[in-house]
Amino acid sequence: MKASILGLIFVDIFLTQVLTGTRANQANERRLFDDLLRGNSVHVVPVNDETGAVTVGLGLRLTGLIGMDTKSGQLDVNAMLQQKWVDESLRWNSSNYGNIKTLAVPLSMLWKPDIILYNGISKEQAFHDDTIVLEYTGRLRWIRSMRMQVRCDLNLAIFPFDNQTCKFKFGSAVHHMHTLNMTYVNDDVSAAFEIEMDESGKDWQLVNHTAGLKVTHYSCCSFQTMVYTMVFERKPLYYIHVYILPAVILSLLIPFQLFLPPESRERLTLGSILIISNIMVIFKLQEVLPMQHVTFPLLGIFYSLNLIWSFLSLLATICVLNVHNRGPRQGKAPDIIRSVFLSCLKPIVCLENDNYHPVISTDCVPMKGFESPGLSTEHDEHRDGKIGSKLEADVEDLNRQLHILTARARSNEVKEEMIGEWRQVSLVLDRVLFFLFVFTIFIYTVVLIYIVF
Repeated sequence: MKASILGLIFVDIFLTQVLTGTRANQANERRLFDDLLRGNSVHVVPVNDETGAVTVGLGLRLTGLIGMDTKSGQLDVNAMLQQKWVDESLRWNSSNYGNIKTLAVPLSMLWKPDIILYNGISKEQAFHDDTIVLEYTGRLRWIRSMRMQVRCDLNLAIFPFDNQTCKFKFGSAVHHMHTLNMTYVNDDVSAAFEIEMDESGKDWQLVNHTAGLKVTHYSCCSFQTMVYTMVFERKPLYYIHVYILPAVILSLLIPFQLFLPPESRERLTLGSILIISNIMVIFKLQEVLPMQHVTFPLLGIFYSLNLIWSFLSLLATICVLNVHNRGPRQGKAPDIIRSVFLSCLKPIVCLENDNYHPVISTDCVPMKGFESPGLSTEHDEHRDGKIGSKLEADVEDLNRQLHILTARARSNEVKEEMIGEWRQVSLVLDRVLFFLFVFTIFIYTVVLIYIVF
């Protein structure tokens, strides 16, 4: 029983001391607050007596990458801007105020640097931006949580293997450097720009970041600018599957369109499909690229070249079909064409053993063996035998019919030879165009890859 009473007395004494200490601390803080801010003006710059300027240390901490829109060229990030400066009129002796060394002061009651984002839009986000932490040495610390958007100068020449550089430029809206002098926070360049963000699942990866001071001289005065530079590298895996792989497949199909037989109707269909497909991938590329940019992407050049060569392959197919379907009306192939295509180019394009053999109707072949002298002999025998005039007329009519059939067979043979000759020319022309297209597409693909890497 006595132990319980003693415990209650101890708790009561402890709580009384805590409450008394809290009240005393609140009283000291209230007294310190009144003493410091009595006569303080939020409009007067707390300049140093020796330098005549206030020195503001600036530090940026990047906390989140919201995204980069390559269509508009804007970078969107979350960041915390830390500003530190000294106001000698706000110093106090901590021993006179219950050993209080820091004091939270509303933002509206103190002078603050008018540092703004020059090249973008910033929006305050957190509630603690309205409070400035004041230390007994007169040093003030103000941390602003912001969402910032800036426009980057995009260089999309090697999209999607590109690196983009974005800059955040901060400076005073009114004061020149002889009144407000900016420097790195804690006089440390590495502390002036810190990165604390999760980059997983993003399309971009931060590969480099730097901070630097820039002085711009005007006729009246000089202004300082704190420039934070960030270099982002695009993660290309998604773009390889969506934009590069289809273009490569389409470029491979362009020459192999000429590998189909000339008489195949699918050649024109495939050529038309290739043209439409290349136009569609160009439209797809425009979804992620701005309409106006300084450098034209090499991938766009690759798409355009594929479209041009798809169109040329369709024209080549039409020309080959025209040559392939030439008949006797166009006559025999000129000597120069036979010499160039059938004698010179044919073995070069691996068609040396691919000879054309015209097919002649078997019903006409036996008739070519008949000769009129044999029939004339038979006619003479009948005449010598004084055969009737009717039989003689029938034999002569049969002789004329045989001559007609023989001439027709020879004419058909000549026609087949002409058709076969033109078809041989079309096959050689087709193969020459195939190798030409393969070589050209290979060359400009290798050149573009060399430029990128």
